[in-house]
Amino acid sequence: MARYTQSRITGHVERDVFVIRVAGEVESDDDEAFQEAWDEADAQALAVTVVDLSQVRFGNSGLLNELLRGRSRHLVAGRSFVVAGPLSPPVERLFSVTGVYEHFTFAQSLDSALD
Repeated sequence: MARYTQSRITGHVERDVFVIRVAGEVESDDDEAFQEAWDEADAQALAVTVVDLSQVRFGNSGLLNELLRGRSRHLVAGRSFVVAGPLSPPVERLFSVTGVYEHFTFAQSLDSALD
């Protein structure tokens, strides 16, 4: 399992899917950790990457920017990108206020994303 930033962002392979788990409060200064996670997802080159946000209490535009960056990288490579919840109310608001829901594929949970 790769650990990028104080164990708040971790990546591992589970059931032939690359899973990136994010926890705590995500801010703009986490961009380097996300860059490492996207690089590892690219190196694994699995058909699907799931970003588990179920443990994120707060995320600002930095989180949204990184998710858009990761999604773009996956689309260019022809791989699927899924965001797993359940999402906390602040993260839910981030997606709704910015109007980007339609740009992502969501799963209710990590387990449902892996099925």
